Amino acid sequence: MSENKTKNKEIYLRGISQVEVLLFTKHLAMNLKSGFTLSEGIEMLYAQAKGKMKSVLENMLVTINSGESFSKALSAYPKYFSPIYINLIKTGEISGTLEENLEHLSKQMKKLYDLKKKVKAALMYPALIFIAIFALGLSVAVFVLPKIIPLFRALDIDLPFTTKALIFLAGVFEKNGIIILIASIITITFLIWLLKRDFIKPITHRVYLKIPFIKKIIIAVNLEKFFRTFGMLLERGIPVDKSLQITMDGTTNKVYKSIIAKMIPELQKGSSISKIMNSNPELFPLITTRMVGMGEKTGNLSEILTYLSNFYESEVDETMKNLSTILEPALLIIIGVVVGGVALAILGPIYQITGNLRG
Repeated sequence: MSENKTKNKEIYLRGISQVEVLLFTKHLAMNLKSGFTLSEGIEMLYAQAKGKMKSVLENMLVTINSGESFSKALSAYPKYFSPIYINLIKTGEISGTLEENLEHLSKQMKKLYDLKKKVKAALMYPALIFIAIFALGLSVAVFVLPKIIPLFRALDIDLPFTTKALIFLAGVFEKNGIIILIASIITITFLIWLLKRDFIKPITHRVYLKIPFIKKIIIAVNLEKFFRTFGMLLERGIPVDKSLQITMDGTTNKVYKSIIAKMIPELQKGSSISKIMNSNPELFPLITTRMVGMGEKTGNLSEILTYLSNFYESEVDETMKNLSTILEPALLIIIGVVVGGVALAILGPIYQITGNLRG
């Protein structure tokens, strides 16, 4: 433990998975429920932990045993424990409901983790299809075209447009193949880097919300996360303006983050959340605005938010299940066009030669 400072630096060199944080939260809640103290509960998890999580728990124990709070120990690792997580722990420490807050956190984290898995699983199918199309095109360019193109060039016939286009592309790749490959790798790497930068996200996030089918998925995912996080914080006794602030800090979509940021000062001036939502009907459907307004009037806002989060969770689940069914016809058409175009370009001149010979 004397090497605490060194280990603190090492923690940021390697990551801790979302599953590890989820299991830590769930098992710690179970340990506290069984009657162990916080230090004892963490020590039990430390004995079973491996890799980077073990280092994190060791440093936490040093902080807690020195008299600091659990939330203070967690705040040293914002990369792994979100503002929502830390604030709920802090609230639990103050109100004496740490065990309940940990249990509640583990349930909500499990739902968000499942949501993330569903989105990734649904996007896997189209990604594999596009990889297959790319591999097909590369295979044809590398193995097929170099053997057939010389034959076509030697023929004294009027070649179809598709074959001429194929010969042209083959010539370009033959002369500049290495340059094109390197340029493609550099371009893709740059685009991936660019899309991860904070300064570009407000633009890309707004563009995504303009694409018809993708827009529906993004809105449903963000509304599910917003309502679930906001409702969970209110349910645990955190004031509305503070809950909104924490929810905003945990929101990754820049468009929704900007709207939530506008809600906070308006709320402090005496306005309502539903009024801000109503001014953005394209991102907050009318039914959600009315239900939130009803919750504000009746005082059961947290219940309404929980209901809405469950509704959008089902909406996302249903959309993800049907995604492959919706995309399959379009992907099959793309594959058909690519394969058919290549086949037509290669077989067209062959049939033309055969017809001339018969004539």
